[in-house]
Amino acid sequence: MDHYIVSARKYRPSTFDSVVGQKALTSTLRNAIASGRLAHSYLFCGSRGVGKTSCARIFAKTINCLNPTPNGEACNECDSCRAFNAGNSMNIIELDAASNNGVDSIRELVDQVQVPPSMGKYRVFIVDEVHMLVSCLQRFSQDSRRAPELRHIHSRHHREAQNHTHHSLAVPDL
Repeated sequence: MDHYIVSARKYRPSTFDSVVGQKALTSTLRNAIASGRLAHSYLFCGSRGVGKTSCARIFAKTINCLNPTPNGEACNECDSCRAFNAGNSMNIIELDAASNNGVDSIRELVDQVQVPPSMGKYRVFIVDEVHMLVSCLQRFSQDSRRAPELRHIHSRHHREAQNHTHHSLAVPDL
């Protein structure tokens, strides 16, 4: 049981080219990277299993890659890519907001926003089920706007239920 890996993680795509069924999203993200026009926040909406977190991880890895390929993929050879692939990246933080929505978790998240990237250009926060953190989104956004090297990506299942504050923080909305 020590080596058991959930199949969704074992077979998770690791490049934009390997993402299936999200051509519009991957093209949009590649264009943003190529043009150097990255928003502070992105909101990925969709039902379970469509690739929200996978695309967020690929995007985060690629914007921090020190030697991206000409077709907009991460090189998988630089220190930043190797750290990400090994699960040791200090620049890319994943948080499941459904499980980590207590006061202490929120304080820790706000404290982490203040830390600059250790390697690469950006510090990226991938927050799954972000609607569970609506109470702290305003503070999180204010702190991140003061830190130009910070990016955050939010994902949720139901776009219809999002509140106005969250929607206004996520531009462009993908």
